[in-house]
Amino acid sequence: MLILLAAAAVLSCDVEHARYALRTAPAVTASFVDVDTHRSHGIDDWPSHLAFRMRMAKTGRTYWFLPWPGGTDDLQHLASTTDVTAPNWKPPDPDGGPRPLGDLDYIATDAQYAVIDDIPHRGEPAPAHILLPTLGDHLWHQSPIIEPRDGAPKQFFDLVACTAD
Repeated sequence: MLILLAAAAVLSCDVEHARYALRTAPAVTASFVDVDTHRSHGIDDWPSHLAFRMRMAKTGRTYWFLPWPGGTDDLQHLASTTDVTAPNWKPPDPDGGPRPLGDLDYIATDAQYAVIDDIPHRGEPAPAHILLPTLGDHLWHQSPIIEPRDGAPKQFFDLVACTAD
């Protein structure tokens, strides 16, 4: 019964409290962080108001991304960005701002693997699983060549906890 209650709590988790681990490489973790993404002129180019933080335990590196909805391609994406917790951080211009690792396709599902065809938004239920199909390639080839390089298998991030940061 306790396991069922814990599972129900995780499944009803708000996205900004969700904690994820890469299924076959659990030392790669991720979470969504509340972030002010309004640019100085008030345009809401990054409507999620969340940043996706990915931590690599092996190297101690952290990577940051901003979710953005696809246009006519009907796909969802993550735009690589600099550290959103850095002093004076500003969201990049969506039409060509700096992208240290480029853009990643973002596929989220519920617990039954039904695709959630949207980006996450503050206060919404957290996806149960997240797939970033080209993550490993982007980490290996698009990041500055710093040894040891980071890598990640093509695998799902699974919701493993629901906690305040």
